Amino acid sequence: MQIGFVGASGLMGHGMARHLLAKGHALSLTVHRQQDRVADLLAAGATKVDDAAALAAGSEIVFLCVTGSPQVEAVLPRFTGAIEQVPPAYSALMVDGTRAYDRARAGEVVDLPARAVTIHSVSLDCGEITGASGAVEEVTLHAHVSKGTYIRSLARDIARLLGTVGHVTMLRRTRAGPFGLEQAISLDKLNDVGKGAALENVILPLEAGLDDIPALDLGPEQASMVRQGRVLTGLPQHDGLHWARAGDVPLALVELSGGDARVVRGFNLPDVAE
Repeated sequence: MQIGFVGASGLMGHGMARHLLAKGHALSLTVHRQQDRVADLLAAGATKVDDAAALAAGSEIVFLCVTGSPQVEAVLPRFTGAIEQVPPAYSALMVDGTRAYDRARAGEVVDLPARAVTIHSVSLDCGEITGASGAVEEVTLHAHVSKGTYIRSLARDIARLLGTVGHVTMLRRTRAGPFGLEQAISLDKLNDVGKGAALENVILPLEAGLDDIPALDLGPEQASMVRQGRVLTGLPQHDGLHWARAGDVPLALVELSGGDARVVRGFNLPDVAE
């Protein structure tokens, strides 16, 4: 059975990790559209390279602090909505065939282009930590963001707007697409599966990843056409991405446009009726 991992939170990340089994790989297009993350932003001891891991490599440390969390909260609206964000140099993006983090760790200066992301919301969470001077040195932020958003870049840019520098010291994913922590499977349960426990009692069905996509109910003839990759015509549904099904069985992700439905990704489940 194939098992695939969708998305990453970096070395310091924890919380939810999404894994797709067998035909669930077809959902990799949809399961990480939006994410909720909680992050600790450290304003003191930040590095020039906006990556906490670089502290161990002896990067220059700059000790600067903001004066209080109201000051932090006041700038957060500037980072809400559609924004342009420059990914961190220590990221997995490819630069001329090499990962950016490999170039950065080799001492290269990595310049990455800004890209469009959406910050649906960002707010202070769980209070703050103050230093001996009484200034706020660390705050916890909760962010609801689109696919492709770098929380490390968000922390870096918030700190810069406050006239200081900062990096993430803790990152936790609490939601990914339709999945929340309440649906997460503990490592203990996964260990039980490795010892022979029934997998069906642990994993979610394929359609759980389609919860926020409208369903398209098909008859037997239409279902057969979709399985063959043919275009359906004359459909009354609105344009956009749908998941086609025959009864309770998922068939494919289809894109509707002008009444025509074209297969984006077929599931090819063996128990779909011909």
